[in-house]
Amino acid sequence: MTSFKSLFGRFFVEKAKNVYSFLIIQTVGALAFSVFGLLIGTGKIGEFLNSYTELLPDWLMGFCLLGVFFVIFFFIYIIVKNEKINHSQTWRLTAISDEKFYIANSLSTFATFVYFIILNIIVAGILLIASFFMDKAFRSSCERMFKQFRPNFELNTIRFIFDITLLILLCCFFISLLISFLNFSSKAIMDYLPVASSGLIVKLLHIFIVIVIAWLFTKVEKIFVDQVLGSLLNFLNLNPAYNSALPYVNVIVVVVNLIMLVINIFLFKYFFEAEEKK
Repeated sequence: MTSFKSLFGRFFVEKAKNVYSFLIIQTVGALAFSVFGLLIGTGKIGEFLNSYTELLPDWLMGFCLLGVFFVIFFFIYIIVKNEKINHSQTWRLTAISDEKFYIANSLSTFATFVYFIILNIIVAGILLIASFFMDKAFRSSCERMFKQFRPNFELNTIRFIFDITLLILLCCFFISLLISFLNFSSKAIMDYLPVASSGLIVKLLHIFIVIVIAWLFTKVEKIFVDQVLGSLLNFLNLNPAYNSALPYVNVIVVVVNLIMLVINIFLFKYFFEAEEKK
């Protein structure tokens, strides 16, 4: 039998094959935009060479702007990769239970996505440090910004940044689970429909399912916050760390993700058969 850790590692390696390619293209693309922008702005090669230190802040800005699009594109790429593995008959022959197979595939997808984001942060940090020490104007701007920011900086700011980052990652994981759910439910529905049935029926059912899930999410949020979390905090005589609903929302999304994960495992095990690649 294949261990869960071993399969998770194989999935991660398979999905991370193009991580560095994405990062290199993003980095080189940002550099190219910065060079062209400075050349157009200066107009002469000599002036451009004299203002080479300005390239680093522009490179940093270009890298961060491109990062938004590359993270979204990589997320789509990794979700497609995730579903291909779910559909792969070769991968399904792995000597492991369906439950562990699906969990390893889903978690490795999430881990690869987080890994790509971490690499983006590392590269952006290197460019930021290099810009800070090599460009006087950029360093002065950063120092002024820090001085303005410091009086308003509180521990709650760190908590807010952490909560909003966690919420975004949890929502990305939910989207991947939802896509798997729609694929699995499509397969299950088509097995019970006549062969001549149109795919339009499945698409309409998908829309209906998404609407139902959105409705259930709002109901669960209200019940969970008002009755469960509220009662628990009052019983323990605890108050939120700061005046924000983000911690509650994160807990709700975690619960919803766990429910979706259990449903997907059930569908994957009993109603979903992998197809041989043609």
